[in-house]
Amino acid sequence: MDKVDMEGHFSKRTRQTLAQATLQLSAMLACGLPLAASAQMQAQTPAQTQGPLKSQAAAATATASTASTAMPSPAWDEIAARAPLNERYPSGSIHTVEQADRALIEAGQDRGVLADIYLDEQRACYKKFLVSSCLEDAKYQHRASEKKIKQVEVEANAYKRQATVDDRDRALADQRKKDEADSAQRIQEQKDKAAKSARTLKDSQAKQQQVQQRKDQQKDVPADYRVREQDAKMKAQQAKDAAEAPQRAANAKDYQQRIKDAEQHKLDVEAKKAENERERAAKRESQGQKPVDSNATPAK
Repeated sequence: MDKVDMEGHFSKRTRQTLAQATLQLSAMLACGLPLAASAQMQAQTPAQTQGPLKSQAAAATATASTASTAMPSPAWDEIAARAPLNERYPSGSIHTVEQADRALIEAGQDRGVLADIYLDEQRACYKKFLVSSCLEDAKYQHRASEKKIKQVEVEANAYKRQATVDDRDRALADQRKKDEADSAQRIQEQKDKAAKSARTLKDSQAKQQQVQQRKDQQKDVPADYRVREQDAKMKAQQAKDAAEAPQRAANAKDYQQRIKDAEQHKLDVEAKKAENERERAAKRESQGQKPVDSNATPAK
């Protein structure tokens, strides 16, 4: 229901309320009530009548505002012609939040139409002889219809609350699983770190023990003995180097000789090749053939 429809809807209610107050005043005057009492009733009746109507109008406005964003609002005649709300949404038929929202929207629409019908019935009662009895019957029918709408609203709201609780419980369960997994990972990381620290400490203690053992082994050895031992090792190495020096020199000399032999062989091969070329050139010249340039490309 858009803004223009809402304004027309509530204007109609205002006209109906004023008409009802006028009919009530006329009925009281016809019954012979004092003029002061009639004036007092005239002043009180519209306010008393408009009180519940204003609350119903506010509920219908809020529901219509929600309906305008969720689903198209049908016309007044279409709402009045459709089946009662409790028949469209029997008990236990709401299984999704979308169904609950749609039921609440339609409940607001039905309540607005029900309020208009109730006003029309009240106006019709003041034209009858048994006004009070007619009003009581209209009130009873209105309450019965309101009760049916309320039952559907209670079930829809209960379902939405339960859905919210279920969503929250699922979110808490997922968060709890995540926290447990994170906690297990942190505990494992702490264990790995502690084991690594223990291995590092053990290795350090082992190295310190080895150093201490060497110190203990050498603490009774005189300092000059350690110096003589070091000098003896150096002399032994020098003697070894001196013994191996002739062999290293011979190996170096042999290496140099192999290099010279390789160079000489290369020169001999080149000289032999040049000699062969000269002999072939002299032979061709003696046979009267044109000398062949060794660098020229042979004809195909």
